[in-house]
Amino acid sequence: MKTFTKILATLTLSLSVAGMANASILIAKDSTVSTELCMKAASSSLFSLHKAIKKSGLSKSFVVNNIKCNEQNITEFVSQFGKSPVKMNALLNQGLKKGQVTINETVSL
Repeated sequence: MKTFTKILATLTLSLSVAGMANASILIAKDSTVSTELCMKAASSSLFSLHKAIKKSGLSKSFVVNNIKCNEQNITEFVSQFGKSPVKMNALLNQGLKKGQVTINETVSL
């Protein structure tokens, strides 16, 4: 029984250390609006991101289509580094305008 406990403790400790080694620490390079939005999107709450977008005066669709974080689209950046990427990307994608599709059928006889 002691052997099983030791193995289990060693395995748990090893997985914990591996998880911490894979954790990314983001450091802002400057204090521009785009950098602030990237940092909020990756590490903050939905409310903080929403507030930062409002403060910037930019629309959500502009942010999604034009803001680059580490040379990635902001939604890709959030997916890679964000704490809750699904919720953050849902908030960001609310601002995208839905397109309209028209299908014209042609029939030749």
